Amino acid sequence: MNESIGRRVPWPLTAAKRGCGLLLFAAAFVLPPALAGEERVSTAQPFEKGDVWVAATVMDVPDDDHAGTGRLFQYDADLNLKGVLWIEETTHKIGGLTFGPDGTLWASAPISWQVIEIGTDATLKPIRKFADRTFSSVTFGPDGSLYFGEHLVGEKTKITFNTTTFNYLPGEKVVGHGNVVQFTADGELIREYELDTHGGMVGIHGVTSTVLTDDGKRMIYISETGNRVMQYDLANDRQLPDLVDFGQVEDAPPMVLVMSQMPNGDLVIGTGRSIVLLDQHTGETVKEISFDRSGWAAVAPSIEPGYLLLGNFFDGEFIKLRVADGEVVARASIGEERSLSGLAQYPGN
Repeated sequence: MNESIGRRVPWPLTAAKRGCGLLLFAAAFVLPPALAGEERVSTAQPFEKGDVWVAATVMDVPDDDHAGTGRLFQYDADLNLKGVLWIEETTHKIGGLTFGPDGTLWASAPISWQVIEIGTDATLKPIRKFADRTFSSVTFGPDGSLYFGEHLVGEKTKITFNTTTFNYLPGEKVVGHGNVVQFTADGELIREYELDTHGGMVGIHGVTSTVLTDDGKRMIYISETGNRVMQYDLANDRQLPDLVDFGQVEDAPPMVLVMSQMPNGDLVIGTGRSIVLLDQHTGETVKEISFDRSGWAAVAPSIEPGYLLLGNFFDGEFIKLRVADGEVVARASIGEERSLSGLAQYPGN
């Protein structure tokens, strides 16, 4: 049984969730500069241990709800704004933030088939396209290779509640295969693993979050808005039984949205209204922390033991949470709705 602790984290701005939006919501936070008339100059600073980076694409294309100007905010460990990095080369929403072994910040713009790398000096490296595929997560093999998860799967180029259009892969009538693809650090293809996926609520989501474990031998992954936590044996190139199928678990969350891994090895899964800590070997729920509003669709471990970072897609707030009791110890906001699509904390070198 899923043993949720059922904790309601206190939120003082109940008016914000009743429709007053960011007018009241913003009053409690130090927000980034207003977008209107903003001069788009990058002010990001060289990485310091504890810096929190947040993907906050400016949603400035009225007829495409996934298109916009690339932007990352940089905060210190206490969630005070330090700078902004503009990424003019991307065309669609940026997410999938994670730090590589050398301190490089990785991100992706999956709909435009772009992979982003930012050096520890906060300088954007040349944008790479490893393949014409919707890569949205990357993990790092012990041999230095890169494993990319393919975000989309199937034939649908549009879904009813989005205005964006997904592109077919060149020469194919699919938007993606939902696989994991391995490359060298220089971008040379090593192999492609054909994975089972859930598809999510509308059948388009493939491999949307990944955790590489067991010394690079096992890939744990989810399909956004699905209800399964799946796994693949990379060493023997075979699908494994689901780590857990929440559809078969009493009182389990109805869907999973995003997944990362805590320093102790537990998986941390954002479900929209809660986060679930899951044993990576047994699939048993260790703890569930519930919230009184939905939208929690970005998650990352804090470098401070016992804490994690969460971001809310709907209203742009992000928080630092103490896992032991569900207490929010710091909070900030990007000041824009339906933009926040990932966050990560720099561990230092």
